[in-house]
Amino acid sequence: MGALGIAWELRDWTHLGEIEFFGYKGVDVDAIRAALPIHEGELFPPLTSVLPWSSSDRIKQSINDRVKQVTGRETTDVSFVCCDAKQNFLVYIGLPGVSSQAVRFRPKPAGDIRFPPEIVKLRDELDDALAKAVMTGRSTEDDSAGYALTNDAETRQKQLAIREYALRNEALILRVLASSSDARHRSIAAQALGYGRQSDEQIDGLVQASLDSDDGVRNDAVRALGVLAGAKPDLARRIPAEPFIQLLKSGSWSGHNKGSLILIALTSGRDPTALQQLRAEALDALIEMARWRYAGHASAAITLLGRIAGMEERRIEELAESGQVDAVLAALNAR
Repeated sequence: MGALGIAWELRDWTHLGEIEFFGYKGVDVDAIRAALPIHEGELFPPLTSVLPWSSSDRIKQSINDRVKQVTGRETTDVSFVCCDAKQNFLVYIGLPGVSSQAVRFRPKPAGDIRFPPEIVKLRDELDDALAKAVMTGRSTEDDSAGYALTNDAETRQKQLAIREYALRNEALILRVLASSSDARHRSIAAQALGYGRQSDEQIDGLVQASLDSDDGVRNDAVRALGVLAGAKPDLARRIPAEPFIQLLKSGSWSGHNKGSLILIALTSGRDPTALQQLRAEALDALIEMARWRYAGHASAAITLLGRIAGMEERRIEELAESGQVDAVLAALNAR
């Protein structure tokens, strides 16, 4: 299952699966876990008068407050991610440890350019359709064309409509992505550009947006690049690894998740420079991710660690699919 972060008002009850952390080197994770207001296996959103559950923002703030009580510092991110194999939510909490490093993002643009209402409405409709597909287990997708087409019929229809818009409005999309002061519109542009004409301009725009000042814009840009790179090896060779190695060390869940997925595509040919840089700069972050218990989210980091260790690809696939991180770490330590 592809990893998909969902940011919405929490409306329906389910259960909470794993609570995981990143950026925690040098931080007492056990003390933080014990202090959290949410617990694995409980109903989610939680039913308690102490913790209002009317919105995701309130839950995130409560988690942040508890982390600050323990560490004296705030979280770098709290993300609710839907869903594991049992359709339970997962929570990923970024901590300000040694393995978390600030990334220098692009300054926020100041332009007043915006999209017309119809594309904003289409994006909202796609978000709603995709959320329903994820919650009902119908979110598998075909990325073979270089852009995502979900197998859910309603979602796929909206994605194809965005592709049609993107092919007709490339210049506008590039301008909005580069210069709009509205992060929502830049996010729409990043997603739409991923459905557009495959070109150097497309890649350059998405690479620049992968270091946007807004997390949502970065998420959409990196996801689009990851799909493109995974399907089109000739285009993947034009994408630099450096921005995504930086995202692996950031305090953002989407940076870790989407950055690792695009690096899978960029290291498929075992480029020695990229693998050496990963080992030198992002090893702690990769090990933290590889230890996540949900294999669907840990597999990218396990794969990257296996490649750094020089393991055979089929063996890496077996270990990543089953979440067997210890065997990969043993090979890495032996190298």
